[in-house]
Amino acid sequence: MELQPKDNFEHFLMSQVERLTKCEPKNFDQTFVILATETLKWFQLDRLTMFPNSMLLLNDGKTISVSLQGIPELDKLRFVKGNYKEYLKLLRSTHSSQSFGPGELENNRITPLNVLYEEGVKWHGIIKLELFGQTWGALAFVRFNSNLPELTEDDINRIKLLSDLWLCYWQHSTITRNLRQGIDLKEDEGEKLLLLTKKQCSVLTLLAQGYTAKQCAEKLFLSSRTIESHKYRMLDLLDLDNHTELVQFALRNGLGIQS
Repeated sequence: MELQPKDNFEHFLMSQVERLTKCEPKNFDQTFVILATETLKWFQLDRLTMFPNSMLLLNDGKTISVSLQGIPELDKLRFVKGNYKEYLKLLRSTHSSQSFGPGELENNRITPLNVLYEEGVKWHGIIKLELFGQTWGALAFVRFNSNLPELTEDDINRIKLLSDLWLCYWQHSTITRNLRQGIDLKEDEGEKLLLLTKKQCSVLTLLAQGYTAKQCAEKLFLSSRTIESHKYRMLDLLDLDNHTELVQFALRNGLGIQS
């Protein structure tokens, strides 16, 4: 299907929904690459990267990056230098979207933005991803061509709509795959529970009961930053993608269920 930018977005959206609806959960990753490639061509973008739960650049296997043919793939290790943690803050920002032109990339104090400029990027955009009221992560885009029309606010909103669509199906496919693992999943999770410290189990129990990080901190006499640190460490240990999966894991294993 030849896609022309800005031409009949409603038809384009419907084609993506149809493909996702017919997609088997086990094939979501491959389907996502196809849909992401179509979206890059539609909006004349060159590369996009989905960062789940802001685990970001530090956790291999937790991100999906898609590039058009001839465009360099994302090399995460190139960005983990200097004050890269400031870039992580951008990806966790409360702003629904952010964008950076060539001058902002070249002269920015944040090292990864400078690295993008050195790579040849002429425009960089970040869109916040949310699910059920929780920040799920971010979607980042780049352009290497500066001779293209600027993305309009409508363009950004349309990309956000597509991102939300992908996210819902991504989450559904993950849950479905986990449920289908059945007994093996329970056995594996029993072993994974042993990886958690007593303090981490306490934090996880409160999170599963619906407490925020701040409320957990107050109950356990810890700082909110310590709670967040425990949370991200548990996501790594349990090989989970986001807060929702962490809570589901807790509930499946009897944590957080109040008698």
